[in-house]
Amino acid sequence: MTSQMKLLAVGLHSHSIAPPSETCDIFQQTIRVGGQEHWRSLQSVRSNATSLGITISATDSDLDDEHNLLDEQLEDFSDRTFSIRIVKVRSGNILKFLTVDGFDRSVQSEPSRLEESTKVVVAELPLGFKCNANGISIGPWSEDWAASVVAEENAVRPRRLVNDMSGKGLLPTSPRVWIIDESADTWWSDRIRKTAIQRLALCIPDAISLDSDGNVVSHVRSGRKIAAVIEHVATGIDMSGLHLLLSEVCRWIYFEGPDAETRHSLLASELVRLWPSDATWLQGLNESLGGSFEAARTAYRLHLQSKGVDALKLMSDLRKGLSDDVRSLANNTASLSSGLWRDAAVAFGVVVLKATTTTLGSWLIWFAMAYLVASCAFTVMAANSAVNAIVENEKSFRSRLYAPLLLEKDYEELAAKHYRKALSSFEWYRFFVILAYGVAVAGLAWLAQLSLGKEELFRFIAAHLRAI
Repeated sequence: MTSQMKLLAVGLHSHSIAPPSETCDIFQQTIRVGGQEHWRSLQSVRSNATSLGITISATDSDLDDEHNLLDEQLEDFSDRTFSIRIVKVRSGNILKFLTVDGFDRSVQSEPSRLEESTKVVVAELPLGFKCNANGISIGPWSEDWAASVVAEENAVRPRRLVNDMSGKGLLPTSPRVWIIDESADTWWSDRIRKTAIQRLALCIPDAISLDSDGNVVSHVRSGRKIAAVIEHVATGIDMSGLHLLLSEVCRWIYFEGPDAETRHSLLASELVRLWPSDATWLQGLNESLGGSFEAARTAYRLHLQSKGVDALKLMSDLRKGLSDDVRSLANNTASLSSGLWRDAAVAFGVVVLKATTTTLGSWLIWFAMAYLVASCAFTVMAANSAVNAIVENEKSFRSRLYAPLLLEKDYEELAAKHYRKALSSFEWYRFFVILAYGVAVAGLAWLAQLSLGKEELFRFIAAHLRAI
């Protein structure tokens, strides 16, 4: 059975002469009444307005008279337009809409109203439609629309953790309705995504303010300070992926029990460490939030294990040690490179000297070959020795110092994968250097053989000339 609100929405749409205007509280549309039957249907809605949770009025659209014509029995509707005004009476935590388009616009223009709600009913939705999001349900505006209102779960409010220096009340009341997961209904997630990213992004910094141009600016003040404008339109960003990540982060900070201040503070510290320079707020979150979140969760687990300040200091020492070791690997790679260029200059000098001087024999080339082989061996052995010492040192610290404190996946995220990446780069470059030395030695060997052949030819010709 089609609900009365559904019939009203369809009837208004079919007789409209201009697009409707709808907010969370009011629906307005100019229509041309199709006859007595349509007029009586509007009057029927008015008689049931209290049970439907609305008030409805119809006035002449061409006059300033606000007299409600639904109280009258009109006979002639030709060439006459009416302005329909529907006021949606507030009913607890329920939002009511006649049109899906009105809901979409209200999500963007009145996000705080949605944050205070636990149920949304839309008259245009089909009777069997049902969508359950994070603490909010969406369905058709049927006769039993007031049923099953769920109380909001207790959670920390963003206003406790983020300082709104704008004085404009820009922070979300709660991030609850904007949080999604991978199983979220696409009807819901696609409609709220743009606004949800903006609202969830406001829950991350230490403070927000307005600049001289009216832009919202996020501030993070843990160590190195960050001040980044929150852009309205973000380009080059996977919005779906960022929405999921922000949802996971805000769920962790605000909905995983007490100690939200500690979780928020740890995330801010990690954001500062990984933040790209000159990035806007959404761009910076897109690049650094994933890594910051993983590190913050690891630090929080250590905090819960009562490791305290020593464990957090250990994480800092681990990062410093990793940075030093990666720098040492880079220096060893650079030493291979400098040795290669030095020996390439020696080999080139020998070739030039041999080509321009006829008195030198092929022994010079063989000497250069021996020098290149010895230089390659000693350079690679020295670099390997230094790198092996770094690898053994990392294994020792990993098993004896970090293993009791860090889970395997935590160590993998914080250090192990970075060690593997740096070591792989060194091994690839070592292979390239050895290959380059091999090519140079082979080239010199070919040149020596060619030079030896020329000397024998010259001696043969000289012997025949002496015999003559």
